[in-house]
Amino acid sequence: MTAARNEDRAAHDRTVVATALYRRLLGSRFDVLPPLVRELHDVTGMSRWSGRADVVRGRGLAARLLARRLRLPPEGRDQTLSVTFDPVDGREIWARTFGASVFRSVQEEQGGLLRERIGAITFVFALDASGEGLALLLEGVRVLGVPLPRFALPAIRTVESAHEGRYRFEVEAGLPLIGPIVRYAGWLERAGADSA
Repeated sequence: MTAARNEDRAAHDRTVVATALYRRLLGSRFDVLPPLVRELHDVTGMSRWSGRADVVRGRGLAARLLARRLRLPPEGRDQTLSVTFDPVDGREIWARTFGASVFRSVQEEQGGLLRERIGAITFVFALDASGEGLALLLEGVRVLGVPLPRFALPAIRTVESAHEGRYRFEVEAGLPLIGPIVRYAGWLERAGADSA
């Protein structure tokens, strides 16, 4: 009986790993996303997308120091951008290369929410899917595993869509008392696809 239970658990684990993270999180809502947003997030093997992005960092000293500490993308207009998505053990490792600067995070599902870890900070998001695209709604933040109180939470806006045959993204982050930290926006297409 125990061997059969172990085989069932192993089969379930293989299914979870073989199902893309965002597909698991969204369930049937995944299918309402625009086709390019679905394609980018339907990660079951390593994939690479490339494009261009504009990055603006906050002006204050604290904002700039925090952006540097978190290794957020450098400021610049029309930067080359390459993003590698690597599914490993049910998680996704995202490596975003803005020009020569690499910004990595690890995304995983826990309790029906998306958790994205950047260094010692974990952001917890609910996903809002529609025919227009995908929005990540901040539910909480943990620093070294300790949850931040609501009043200290950053303001984060993340929107994904498709326009003129390309996947589009916009990300903005800021903190109370510090102000804007970073804003980056641009487009991606699957690496190897013809540029429009």
